[in-house]
Amino acid sequence: MGLLQKAVETYDAMASRAGIVHEGEKEPLAPISHIMARAHVEITLNQDGWFISAQAVDKEAPKIIIPATEESAGRTSAPCAHPLCDQLGYVSPYNEKKHTLYVDALSNWANSESTHPKLQPILAYVRNGTILTDLLNAQLIQLTPEGGPSDEKLMVCWVVNGLGERLNGPCWTDRALMDAFIGYSRRERTAMPPALCMVSGTMEAPAGQHPKGIVPINGNAKLISANDSSGFTYRGRFDDAAQAATVGYAASQKAHSALRWLVANQSVSFGGRTFLCWNPQGIQVPKVTGPMGRRNGSAQRAANPSQYQTQLREALSGWKEDLPQSADVVITAFDAATTGRLAVTYYNELLASDFLDRLHDWEASCCWENGHYGIQSPSLFQIVSWAFGTPRNGKAELDDRILSQQMQRLMACRVDKAPFPPDVERALVEKASHLLLYEGENRQKLLFTACAAVRKYHYDHFKEEWDMALDKNCSDRSYLFGRLLAITDAVENSAYNTSEDRRETNALRMQKAFALRPMSTWRLLEEKLEPYYKQLNPRLRQYYRKMTQEIADKLPASGGNLNQKLDDIYLLGYYHQRAYRPEKSDNQETEE
Repeated sequence: MGLLQKAVETYDAMASRAGIVHEGEKEPLAPISHIMARAHVEITLNQDGWFISAQAVDKEAPKIIIPATEESAGRTSAPCAHPLCDQLGYVSPYNEKKHTLYVDALSNWANSESTHPKLQPILAYVRNGTILTDLLNAQLIQLTPEGGPSDEKLMVCWVVNGLGERLNGPCWTDRALMDAFIGYSRRERTAMPPALCMVSGTMEAPAGQHPKGIVPINGNAKLISANDSSGFTYRGRFDDAAQAATVGYAASQKAHSALRWLVANQSVSFGGRTFLCWNPQGIQVPKVTGPMGRRNGSAQRAANPSQYQTQLREALSGWKEDLPQSADVVITAFDAATTGRLAVTYYNELLASDFLDRLHDWEASCCWENGHYGIQSPSLFQIVSWAFGTPRNGKAELDDRILSQQMQRLMACRVDKAPFPPDVERALVEKASHLLLYEGENRQKLLFTACAAVRKYHYDHFKEEWDMALDKNCSDRSYLFGRLLAITDAVENSAYNTSEDRRETNALRMQKAFALRPMSTWRLLEEKLEPYYKQLNPRLRQYYRKMTQEIADKLPASGGNLNQKLDDIYLLGYYHQRAYRPEKSDNQETEE
């Protein structure tokens, strides 16, 4: 019940925002006994219930807040009316069964102790039965040959004027009307025997049904559902649903409303799985699937590791200033295996200080130089897409099921401080060993992502911390061969006079073979380089030969392992040598 408890805590902390549309929010926080719905037709009435005007609601308009009973909020195929705003099939008298349900629901509320001045005009207009004629005259609907609306699912919402400045206006923004229905709904439940709510720990009227639509992309999926009363009843564990768990109506409404609000405004989705991270007191927190970034959203290019570490420390300090260390951070992921069931695939609660430190530690160790962007940490999506995606048209395309599973896996690795998955690192190294399959910026993205993963992998598993600049003193065999591959690539590229002459180098064409059999492949590449060396100016030719000899001298003079498969470190040597810029004090190297 941890998720529901934190959701109720969030609703209680944000209760003052319920029913109010705030700028920048995709959806407002719906009050208890209310749901979010997309309106299609807006009808304006006067204080006596006479029709004034009607207009179509813009398709891009946000959803509105409407009252709903426990049964109507979860309705499927069986008719069940909302008590105020509802579909045209309920509001119009064409479908007698649905219309009767709607009129009864609205009149029961309008004639109760929790009535509101806007209800009687709406009830009078609906009973008058002219809605189809009015909408037809307004050219908003068309009628079938039987006299019914062509689209019964058009959602109708109401505006009532003539009640005074304080009461005039739309129903979906009227807080007093919302409070009136909350009071009405509460009175309707007083006859129900109370039960122990396993979320709040209090005795209250239990919820018979729980809301759906927490995650918009899984609109009909419910987080809590018990409809297994026939067949293999409750998997043979219980006699009825109450034996499994009881959740109070108020707690259920608060929790589901808070979760829907959080998902709408703060979540991110990958492959159909929704990832959510929040603080119950409403303080902004970094997204768990992306770079931590700065508190104000600005970030400068980090030209060297020192600047990058300074930026990370500043970002960490900025977040900690606004987020108290004792505050909670909740991380969860939702997915729907079927259209009716919503599953919590990941859940964790952390102190804010631990959460921020773990984001910082990940980005401090999983980072690399990304060309003119400077030193960065690749996003989890970038790691997954390049590791498991299929190259098509120079890009990596990925199946949604793999994307959602691997995103959660890396997110859990980041939040739980687990070692970087070896299979993900191997997949990236394998992809980066086929750079010929990618073009332009995608080639750079793949190489950058792979190097960051290699650095993170070695940091987590072997406590090795690789620098992001060329290490001329490194004697690792794979690192040295990676440098030789980069020089071979550079020699051939330098021999081309114009960009039109440029083509894929032999080094890239033979990269995979080089990684499997470096020594024998290197000899082949050296033979192919001679024509290109002749096209270089003497200084540049001498520089490349000198650098090649220095690297070759560091390789073991004897031993049978020179032609063995290279380790992942060869990519770091390749990247370092490619990005290396000689000191300007050396005239010979400056020309290169």
